[in-house]
Amino acid sequence: MKKTLKITTTTILILLALLAAVVLFYFFQSKGNIDKAPSILGYKPLTILSNSMQPTFDAGDIILIDVTVEPKEGDVITFKHPDGVLVTHRAIRVFEKDGTQFFETKGDNNVQVDDVIISRENIIGVQKKIVPFAGYIAKFAAGPIGFALLIVIPLVAFIIIEIFQRLGIIGNKKEKPVQG
Repeated sequence: MKKTLKITTTTILILLALLAAVVLFYFFQSKGNIDKAPSILGYKPLTILSNSMQPTFDAGDIILIDVTVEPKEGDVITFKHPDGVLVTHRAIRVFEKDGTQFFETKGDNNVQVDDVIISRENIIGVQKKIVPFAGYIAKFAAGPIGFALLIVIPLVAFIIIEIFQRLGIIGNKKEKPVQG
């Protein structure tokens, strides 16, 4: 019974460590390139950097965008700005010119409409879900202190405990039966 429990917990810990490594790999691989970002159940996660869309969502929130949905007027869309940055604003007008679909956008918290018109080919996806404050956690975990606290220290502790258990230094004491 104890051996089965030990094997199960060890397997779960190893799988969690592998999952953390995969998440970190995808995070660093996709940094700055949305095309390389992992898709989670059909959604791509993006961290919001400004408050231009308040009260819909705030800086530090993570939004999940669906890249398969066709955007329409009123949708919150993420697009590649001509400056090369990703922007998430609401599509306030959709029109067609010379056979190409264009979108006029505006941040919910902005007074003016965005100064650029976005073609359909520059739209990455439509916002579907919001995870409040999760961007702060992701940013912390991606930094050196967060990486050490959340990945390295638990992994080293697990390895040390496993070595000590296998050497019989800890965890192998047998209980004496109570006489009575």
